[in-house]
Amino acid sequence: MEVHHPHVEKKSFKEYFLEFIMIFLAVTLGFFAESLREHISDREKENQYVNLLEQDLRKDTAAMHYSIRRINMDILNGDSLIIFYAQNRLKSKTDSCLIQLVLMSGLSVDVIFNDRAASQLKNSGAMRLIRDKEVSDDLLQYWNNQIRLDQIHERFENLRLEHHRIRNKTFNCYLGYYAEAGANDSAIYKTPVKAILDERNLNEFMNVLSTLYNLARTAYLPRLTLELTQANQLIDLIHKNYSLETSDK
Repeated sequence: MEVHHPHVEKKSFKEYFLEFIMIFLAVTLGFFAESLREHISDREKENQYVNLLEQDLRKDTAAMHYSIRRINMDILNGDSLIIFYAQNRLKSKTDSCLIQLVLMSGLSVDVIFNDRAASQLKNSGAMRLIRDKEVSDDLLQYWNNQIRLDQIHERFENLRLEHHRIRNKTFNCYLGYYAEAGANDSAIYKTPVKAILDERNLNEFMNVLSTLYNLARTAYLPRLTLELTQANQLIDLIHKNYSLETSDK
């Protein structure tokens, strides 16, 4: 019995070529569609990071303004104490004035930088999303300056604690308490209270104070002021180069 096989017509080269073109276009369009989707997603993430960064910078500037005021108080009062001591006029000052200068020459200067955006950008590798080179360069410089500030702050804080240790055995830092209690009729509160408890410690205290004063004036304040300037420049640059969804202005 004869078997008849169905006739299969061969495709022409033109038909093969058209199929190849269709497959190629489908793959290419799929690739471009995926790239476009990733591009849009990256831009959305970039804007989210930039918004978060701008908010952190505004909080940083507020903290730095406060700390700069305190470090200026340290410098101003420390300068007065050093001059009075050098001119041998320390004991000529009233007790309340002297204690005020001593207490206000060792104020803490604590700047806590907000790192919500920084930690995410650094740890997740998202720094690549920041397309604007000027913003990314300034941001890296801003972070690097914080490393130097941390080193200065550690030295400053160690000196400040030493300042407090020697201060407490040299001066009567509770003079304000006795002054307020002076209104009481009790004779014990009417007893004169001197600011200087032990003159033998004055030289040691002034040496530590001078070191603290020099560090604050020549290193801490200039570096902190520079960081504040960089933060403000970054905020302006971000507003110039990005369209932020929200603004605290």
